[in-house]
Amino acid sequence: MADEFDKIHGENPLLDLQSYQDLYNRALTAKIQLSSRTRTTIVHSYNGKSVKLDLTRDEYENRCRHLLEKCKTICEIVMQEAGLQWSQIDRILLTGGMTRMPSVRDMIKAISNVPVADDVSPDEAVAIGAAVQGVLSLLSEEDKLGERVLPQEVRDQFSSEDGSLIKVTNITTHTLGVVLWDDGKVEEYVFPMIRKMTPVPVETKNSFGTAKANMKNAIVRVVEGESTVPGECTPLGICDIELPPFLPKGSPVELTYSYNENQVLEVIVDAYGRQNRVQIARNTGLSDSEIETATADLLQIKVV
Repeated sequence: MADEFDKIHGENPLLDLQSYQDLYNRALTAKIQLSSRTRTTIVHSYNGKSVKLDLTRDEYENRCRHLLEKCKTICEIVMQEAGLQWSQIDRILLTGGMTRMPSVRDMIKAISNVPVADDVSPDEAVAIGAAVQGVLSLLSEEDKLGERVLPQEVRDQFSSEDGSLIKVTNITTHTLGVVLWDDGKVEEYVFPMIRKMTPVPVETKNSFGTAKANMKNAIVRVVEGESTVPGECTPLGICDIELPPFLPKGSPVELTYSYNENQVLEVIVDAYGRQNRVQIARNTGLSDSEIETATADLLQIKVV
């Protein structure tokens, strides 16, 4: 749409913030409309000039074809990493407004031949899942404390036939590794301490040798990623420890990675009676200040 406007009027509507937002909203509305109809019209005005663009579902899906192929590839990778076949899946739960696109649903049916769950709205699926996880956490806390707060009906709803709570297994979404030195290849490489898809909480230990003689410190560089090349991984932090003098090359240093369900990684380095530890919080959501701001905003909302 912006290219068409520029082609006709010689002006780029994306350079103006208000025009950019307006065009974004119109494009979003058009995308939603094309999920339920075969064509739509977008009209955008800027600086007293306007452009009208007719868009069909086929044209839109053709523009999105590369994204659809990417989505298909990701689905196949997920199944492969989980060690599952499509025949082992009962139903597929679609999440996010994008899955309302007919081409997305057709792609899922083509690669899986598994029924799609239509009884949950794609727009609400993630929020419902978070609510379920929250209730399960409360019920687990009740079992630990020996006190019942929630009604028995709620516990029954989230329990299996034998009376035990539904179990949700959290896993690591990326490999957590450490950067080491390879004397043979004369280069650094990443050694995986906790591999991707490992159930959490988890703790692993390993022993490594110093890279050279008389090292003053052992520096542990913690990274995240699937590559063995340090530059292709995401650095998470550093934990170092002072070493005794005159140690020979290859002197042992013990490294421990402990990863919990709150996505906190604790790194412990032990060497010759000395120890140092750091905690790395891998928060992918809101920061503490953002949570406080959001909470304050919610408290101002009044339901009439």
